[in-house]
Amino acid sequence: MFLDSKSLWPHLLRWEKLAAAADGPFRLRYGTLVIAEANAARDVLLDSADNYLSQSGFFRLGPTPLARELRAQASHELIKVLVRHGLNSSFDIDSAIHQLSDSRSRLRHQRWGVGLIRRYFAPVIAHQRHTEINSLVDTYVSSSIVGDDIVGHAVRRSHRSVPRVRAGFAEQLLRLPAPGTDTKDLVDVVLGLPGELTPADRAQLLQRLILSAVGFTGVTLEWVVLLGIQHGYNTPAVRPEQIHSLVRETLRLYPTAWRLVRVAAVDHDIAGVSVRKGEHVLIGTHAIHRAGAVWDEPLVFRPARWEKLTDEQRQSYLPFGKGEAMCPANGFALKVLEHLGCLILRHYQGDVRFRKRQPHARTLLAPPAGWTRLTKAGKTAPDALTSAMG
Repeated sequence: MFLDSKSLWPHLLRWEKLAAAADGPFRLRYGTLVIAEANAARDVLLDSADNYLSQSGFFRLGPTPLARELRAQASHELIKVLVRHGLNSSFDIDSAIHQLSDSRSRLRHQRWGVGLIRRYFAPVIAHQRHTEINSLVDTYVSSSIVGDDIVGHAVRRSHRSVPRVRAGFAEQLLRLPAPGTDTKDLVDVVLGLPGELTPADRAQLLQRLILSAVGFTGVTLEWVVLLGIQHGYNTPAVRPEQIHSLVRETLRLYPTAWRLVRVAAVDHDIAGVSVRKGEHVLIGTHAIHRAGAVWDEPLVFRPARWEKLTDEQRQSYLPFGKGEAMCPANGFALKVLEHLGCLILRHYQGDVRFRKRQPHARTLLAPPAGWTRLTKAGKTAPDALTSAMG
């Protein structure tokens, strides 16, 4: 959609206004039906009437999701892999920030969060025994997740990195034996799935899991740190419950997954609007999270609102979706964001500069171009930094 656009942010703002003015779902110029009201959105996502095709953003081959039983097993193994690693105690955040910073201690927006999360999840994605696979993961993260899904370097031309990396994954997976009962990483998760899955199928599943873990979490971490610095959470005295609210308000105002898409399985009506079989329905998470009828001062960044939510607000909060296609690791992702956000905001002094004022929306909703400088608390930044950037 809109592949000739560098950023979809102007469209998101327009849809937000259309949603505020519309009494129910509305259609875009090219016919796509947009749902920007929470009750209708939940009807689509939970879909007890089988009006929509079964879907999964994590466990699918092309547009076709794996069977429900296989998805359930994959989700179970994914969670088991995530919780078994003691990442909180073993991760060297100082080293990661140093490696990702330039010579002026700056972290470039739309890149650094993904780089940090790639390092954080390294034991979970592919253990050190998978040298070739880890090299392919790094290529995929830099050329596709950053280049395509976040920055959009591949606009107006096809990008060859995805099929090349997928072929490399397939070749490496073909050489590995099936794992035993001790699932260690995402490589083991995809290798251990039963059924007639080819190495190419398993390679595609591995790519989707990497995008979900690294891309979405990394971009959100950038938002959490950026907004935390701007709104006074960048202090050694910040409390875990404050970071908890900070993360949730970040995902409300800037949901990384700014839209969800479903395909109608049959002709039906939704909120009084006719939907035809095969039609795509776009759920505007971004617009739902900014609805003035639900959220008091919806465009104001106010984490304190999470101390006491109404039932309507809870039901209108959809950063990870709902139903069977909901992110299976959403709880773990929130814990990771709170842990890393707390480490950074407590122990680093922060400074943010923008080259552009508007967020950058492609597959993921990322911060504006610019940089964040993080200096270890108690240390003085180089003199040259005070005159950098404009």
